[in-house]
Amino acid sequence: MNMCPMIVILIAIYLPFIACSSQSCVLDILDEFNEMKVDMAKSKAACATGKPAFFAALTPHFTLTGIDAILKFDDVRVNRGGAYDPSTGVFTATVQGLYHFSCMILTRHAAVVHYQLNKNDKPYILGYSHKGLAQDSSTISAVIELTVGDRVFVKHRHTAVAEVVHGAAHTSFSGYFIHE
Repeated sequence: MNMCPMIVILIAIYLPFIACSSQSCVLDILDEFNEMKVDMAKSKAACATGKPAFFAALTPHFTLTGIDAILKFDDVRVNRGGAYDPSTGVFTATVQGLYHFSCMILTRHAAVVHYQLNKNDKPYILGYSHKGLAQDSSTISAVIELTVGDRVFVKHRHTAVAEVVHGAAHTSFSGYFIHE
């Protein structure tokens, strides 16, 4: 075991005590030491949480009905930090900061799909796959500032008709942490 780092830490901690003779000086050093412990605990918690990232695809064809239909991307291929829940289709931020999200939708049977990326319960960016000769796709992406507990998801934004999204891993949703 290499003792050099341990010796450096011990010197850094105890040297001020040797050079410090008053009680207030010792208390100041102890306060600083306790602040360092708190900072280290925060850093350790951030490392344990890591930088959230996920990628999920849609395997079944999915019919969106009504304005509240959330797409549930079931084929989760990456889920660092476990922040994406395939049973609800919702990503919940576990770390505050900037994130990048992207969603690619492929329509089915020359249909139209109206969708949106939501931050919590508000639309953040709108998407639209238009009617082509066969299938057509569109992609939306956004950089979003999130706080812990904020939710991001893809949902239907058309009230009048049912619209079918092509599955078979042709439709996907992904997101990742960029920076605090």
